Amino acid sequence: MLNKSLFLTLSLSALLLAGCSTTHYISIAPQTNVTNESLTNDRVIEVSTSTKLTNSVGSIKTGIKERADIFTTNDVTQSVKDSVLSGLRELGFTPDQGVMPAADLNIEITKMSYTTKVETLKTVATLEFELKTTLAAKGQTYKANYGSQKVKEYGTMPYQKDVEADMNDLASQTVNRLLLDPNILTLLK
Repeated sequence: MLNKSLFLTLSLSALLLAGCSTTHYISIAPQTNVTNESLTNDRVIEVSTSTKLTNSVGSIKTGIKERADIFTTNDVTQSVKDSVLSGLRELGFTPDQGVMPAADLNIEITKMSYTTKVETLKTVATLEFELKTTLAAKGQTYKANYGSQKVKEYGTMPYQKDVEADMNDLASQTVNRLLLDPNILTLLK
């Protein structure tokens, strides 16, 4: 009788957990990875960031009926701006010094998503991060889009820290593409 009761309790617990839902809260803070160079600027460099996105990044649905919604906890526009300014300084630029009118670097975060699809019991996640940039400097305007995508596969729900690390890796790759664009560097010199 005790085994039957234990079995019933474990079965009910497994059923409740099989359809469980949770929320992953992540902080996006891109890290720059540019080599120290001795680039200099003669104009002030003003960096501005914007987005029309909400703090909802997406959701995870696994083959075993687990679900997690993903939300950012920080101001992603500010963290991207801080990252770009840090990268410019690592390259040798001094964004807050120089003559006016300033070189105007506008960055819009156009995509930040984490989507999944289930293939049998395997979950395939597609992560995306995209930036749209407009640089006005030296009487010229340069526009470019930078994006990164990563596909991951797993069987059970990934940990919140892993989701955060993957999204930050993607955001870092995208910011580094912007910072290493030779056209951006030429117009900022």
